[in-house]
Amino acid sequence: ARHAAYGGAAYHARAALPLNANGEPIKLPENLESLPRAEHFAAQRHRWNTNEEIAAILISFDKHSEWQSKEVKIRPKSGSMLLYSRKKVRYRRDGYCWKKRKDGKTTREDHMKLKVQGTECIYGCYVHSAILPTFHRRCYWLLQVVTFIRSTISISTNNLRNR
Repeated sequence: ARHAAYGGAAYHARAALPLNANGEPIKLPENLESLPRAEHFAAQRHRWNTNEEIAAILISFDKHSEWQSKEVKIRPKSGSMLLYSRKKVRYRRDGYCWKKRKDGKTTREDHMKLKVQGTECIYGCYVHSAILPTFHRRCYWLLQVVTFIRSTISISTNNLRNR
């Protein structure tokens, strides 16, 4: 799921169901399993959330479906915090005029990975208002943690010559 914040002012759009593209739960890195879960979701906040607050909301969302907005809010107020499912809601169609790229066709978005307890686990996307420079939409979602096992096989040169 994705969390979105509007305001300046920033509006937060967060997609929060911690599921991967296959609908499976996203596995948190071991050092983040002990993060406190959010018990409530503030509909408004007039300050930027900390990375820890964002993570707490995103990892708790699957247990609080009532937090999720089913429809996009048109021109939400400054400070609004909303939770959307990225797959179900076109949250970018919020009625605001956002800065465009140089080509003038697409919205300019700034992307970054945020760390919690030293581990990158949140993806952030910031968009700037084309009219009011202090107004932003900030969206966050959990990164899919990819784990892999690297195996090395040693083959003696004698085995290669015998082939």
